[in-house]
Amino acid sequence: MQETRIDLTALNPIYLEMGAAVQDCQRIELYISFIVTLLIDLSDGDLTEEEFRGSMESLGAQTMGRLMEEIKQKVGFTDESVHALRKALKARNFLIHRFYNERSDLLLTNEGRDRALREIRTKRAALNTANAMLDPVMKDLIRLKGIDMDQFRSELEQRFET
Repeated sequence: MQETRIDLTALNPIYLEMGAAVQDCQRIELYISFIVTLLIDLSDGDLTEEEFRGSMESLGAQTMGRLMEEIKQKVGFTDESVHALRKALKARNFLIHRFYNERSDLLLTNEGRDRALREIRTKRAALNTANAMLDPVMKDLIRLKGIDMDQFRSELEQRFET
């Protein structure tokens, strides 16, 4: 029996876009964990560095759905913002848990791959809408905490480069 061979290079755009989508998902989760921890820190008094890290670790171990519940309780988001978060959660869950199972047949043809790529990009747009909504909240809390944004950005960049 002859096996079906697929040119894997044709899948590279799918893999690249999915990798970027996973990074978008991680960014949302990190933003929410950081925002909730900053809110705890600002409302309950200064957390020690160990307590801050412990909060980040604890929140980082939660599902994205649970994180969204945490942030909705702590931040007075508009209905539109809550809708954007829910849409991002649905997009994330589809991409992470179901995309390859439900769309594997699309990956066999050029037309199917183009359709799959468009779908991933549409889901990423929902993720990036949520990230764009969370970004100013995080920046405001960082400023309230008295953290220098340029120094903060520099320290983050160093962590990723090492």
